Amino acid sequence: MIRMLLCAVAALSLASCTTTTGSIDTAIKASLPKTCALLETAHAAFVAASASGNIKAKTIAKEKAAYDGVQVICADPGSVTAANALVVAATAYATVSLALREAKAAE
Repeated sequence: MIRMLLCAVAALSLASCTTTTGSIDTAIKASLPKTCALLETAHAAFVAASASGNIKAKTIAKEKAAYDGVQVICADPGSVTAANALVVAATAYATVSLALREAKAAE
């Protein structure tokens, strides 16, 4: 999942070499719902895996902060620039995914 998101980021970055800013913004905003859905799934899996009680409080706090931060963008994608939304969503997804890996390892 992280690789897929990073590939999307790379593809959008490369697309900037040949397309206009408006096209890039449109592409990023169009991909945001899928990214938000992936984050929602990863967060739900983390919550389920962390129910074991073996997860560090620091990891739980990081995951919560990342998830809460991206919810603002996912709830209202028009409130931020496309580039900012992509960076926040990608960072949050990476954080949630790492937290999920730690949770699964602790089970």
